[in-house]
Amino acid sequence: MTIAVKQLHPLFAAEVTGIDLSRAIDREAQRAIADVMDRYAVAVLPGQRIDDALQVAFTGLYGPLETAPPVRGKHGTATTGLRIRHKEIFDVSNLDENGNILDIDDQRRAYQQGNQLWHTDSSFRQKSATWSLLHARVIPPDGGDTDFADTRAAYDALPDATKARLDGLVAEHSIWHSRAQLGGYAPTEEERKARPPAHHPVVRRHPGSGRNALYIASHASHIVGWPEDEGRALLRELLAFATEPQFVYSHRWRLGDLVIWDNRCTLHRATPFASATHVRDLRRTTVIDTRTEAMAN
Repeated sequence: MTIAVKQLHPLFAAEVTGIDLSRAIDREAQRAIADVMDRYAVAVLPGQRIDDALQVAFTGLYGPLETAPPVRGKHGTATTGLRIRHKEIFDVSNLDENGNILDIDDQRRAYQQGNQLWHTDSSFRQKSATWSLLHARVIPPDGGDTDFADTRAAYDALPDATKARLDGLVAEHSIWHSRAQLGGYAPTEEERKARPPAHHPVVRRHPGSGRNALYIASHASHIVGWPEDEGRALLRELLAFATEPQFVYSHRWRLGDLVIWDNRCTLHRATPFASATHVRDLRRTTVIDTRTEAMAN
């Protein structure tokens, strides 16, 4: 089957058909996906009948994979690998280790609430992420969509004076900063030590396209070396601009969709759904950025 690409938004995002990831793909298909990602930053591959092992294997074609950290459950015990056996799979669901919908007071529910904030995966790691790949296994009848924003286009649209102001600025990113904003997940001291904050330039050059991109959002706590209130005000201003409607593509999930996005030049967020009554089971793999030192503007 011939690979076809259809642009989904005037600025970015594309649907890619003609690729079946249930079978091994050749170098031509691998390169075609990489080319789409360099140009469009978000790629939708519909109807992919893959399991966890196939998702991990496909993701591994593009670099080393992150492993999912444990998250405290209802009774305060850190859990991982109980429902999903592959350590490279991040459980983006509202299910417990037995496959039941999480109780309202389960800490995993509070932790997942942070996904409704605009963010870029793993910006709180010093070795941040290139691509994330999210596969839809079970979707709710309504809601639970994912919004994406193109931070290359947002940077391009900034006034020259603002671009000059951002030159050389560094932000501190922390997973605990974002988790405190929505859901109220309170990390233990052990969790804080295991996942300390990271510093990244506010503007980074995207290697695939050669364009500058904003590197901000909910994990970004403050500007290093600035008064905290001034830095947070700037980050809020940039985030509000970067997520204006002209920069946003909203993806309505279909069963079997595999969506790939480039964390170096996009933001994303989940939209709410009736999580107390409907199941949403999506599974994420994420590629570690081994070229962080080359990303600074």
